[in-house]
Formats: sequence, C-alpha cells, structure tokens
Amino acid sequence: MIVKSKKRKSDITFIIGTFNEEKRITYPIKSFLPYGDVLVVDNYSSDKTVEIARSLGARVVKRKNKGWTDDEDSVNFVLKHIKTDWTYWGGADEMVSKKCLELYKKVALENKYKVVIQRKKTLLYESGTNFIINFINMHFFKRDALDFKNNLMHQKGRFSSHVKPSEILYLPPIDEYSVYHFSVYTSEKLMNVTNIYSSHQAKLISRRFLRLKLIFIPVLSFFWHYILGGLFTLGMRGFIISMQFSLYYFLTYSKAYEIEHNITMEAIEKSFVKDKKTLLLTSPKSSIFKKIIGKISVVLISFLHKKFKFKNSDLTIKSKSNDEQIKKSIS
Repeated sequence: MIVKSKKRKSDITFIIGTFNEEKRITYPIKSFLPYGDVLVVDNYSSDKTVEIARSLGARVVKRKNKGWTDDEDSVNFVLKHIKTDWTYWGGADEMVSKKCLELYKKVALENKYKVVIQRKKTLLYESGTNFIINFINMHFFKRDALDFKNNLMHQKGRFSSHVKPSEILYLPPIDEYSVYHFSVYTSEKLMNVTNIYSSHQAKLISRRFLRLKLIFIPVLSFFWHYILGGLFTLGMRGFIISMQFSLYYFLTYSKAYEIEHNITMEAIEKSFVKDKKTLLLTSPKSSIFKKIIGKISVVLISFLHKKFKFKNSDLTIKSKSNDEQIKKSIS
C-alpha cells in the first residue's frame, strides 16, 4: 500500500507563542492554517490552550520562557522544530487579513525578498480603535534573514549581514497589510506584565546616557502615544494608556540605573546596618534650629487637624457636649 505524502500548503510556518490562551487561540489558528503550517510554542499553560490548538490542527511544542519569546535561545529552539524557509512570528492576540496572508504566500513562492516590514494596528479597550504608532514590524521573514543575538524584548531581531536593501519588502501602512494586535489589558494586568518586561529589558539596554534616558524617554513616550499616536481621542482611556507606556519606560530605565549602581534589596539593607547599630547604643541629638522647626510643625499640624480632620467627627461633638456639661455644672 502506497501512502501519499501530504502536500505542504506553502513554505511558511506560522509560530504562535502562548500561555493560557484558551479564549484567544482559536482565531489565529483558523486564520493561518489555510496558508501554511501552524506551530504553537506553549509556555506550559494550565488551561485548555494546548488541547484546543491540537484539535484545530496545529502542532504544539512546550518551552518554558522568561516572559517573552524573542531571545536568541527561544528562537533557535523554535527553528529546530520547523522545516519551512519562511516564518511568521506572532502571538495569540494577533491576526492578519486574508489579503496580507495571500501576499505572504506569494512572497514565499517567488523568493525575491527575505524580510517583510509592515505596520502593527493595535486595538485598545474596544473594537475599531487604532492608536499606537508602530510602522516597523518584522513578523514575516526568511529563517536566516534576522539575527536575534542580544535581541531586545519585542525587537524581533536585526537584519542579518547578508540581507540586502533590495531584499526587504516594505508594505504600505494600511489596514489590508497590517498585523492586527488585539490588546486585552486592564491596568492590573498591564502592571503585572510591565514589571516582568521592564526587568528583562533593563538588563539588555545600553547604559550610554542612561540618566538622560531615564528623564526624557518616559516624557517623550507620553507625547508620542498621546499626541502623535492619537490616544487623546479616547479621552481618559487614552490618557491612562499613555501614562502606562511612560511608566513602562520609566521602570525599565530606573531598573537599568539600579543594576548599574548595584542598588539591590541586599545592598540597601546592608547600608542600614550602621544606623541600626547606632540606635542600639545611643539616641540622636537634633540642633536647636531643628527643634524650633519641629515645634512649629507640631503646632501647625495639630491646628490643621483640629480645624479640618476632626471638624465633624464624633470626638469633636462629644468634646463640645462635655464642655457644655462642665459649664452648666459650674454655673
């Protein structure tokens, strides 16, 4: 009996990184399967992500990652599990239009280009939004066209030395050729992710002009997203998102500063030992000037508390009642 080999749909493997994505994994797999193989790289999900992916026809491999999948080791691991020359690198929260997928297929067949540059259309809070300026994304590329050595988070690598300018296809930044990013984040979830991402990113960024970056990049990020990115049209939601982006960059560069200057929990606690030993042996002595300022501060604080903090409190009412009873008993 002769078994016919299954004909490959294209020379493309669509890679999807997942962790507990049972609610979102169906759509990208169904979208990509008609145009190539689909490989789900799962970070040991505890939900039904793997089960759903396999039932839809995707292959699944498991790999524990550090919270992101664009580092050199992760990329090399994935490339060992695919046989195609072309790869699309995405996530469970991303999709591409049929017209763009048809173009991918054509590009892979003609083999004229090695990297495709396109816009990412990020949807925030609700359907139909598109507010993050992100025109340079390398999701679709030939397997040896990008170098992921010392790759920054979400950088998607750099052009390999053999890639020529004529081998890069720049797609117009229109919806038909965009990567759709369905960003599902509340402030709580975003802060958790931001803390993880910024910790990894802080180890990788250049220390050159670090103090200036720490001061200016968060401010520029807010301006970039809120004004140029059009997030101001979302009202308060847009303001919140822009501030969250600024916070991400602030945390990233502040953590890089802490790494450079060895500011750790252990180092901080060690520096406190001197003060703790001093308090065990003696008491501090303040100058006359500090004592005067201290007394003035106490008078001011106590006055403000009585005026505003306890103005309508039960204690004030009881105090007034007691004063009246005292006056009556005296009279």
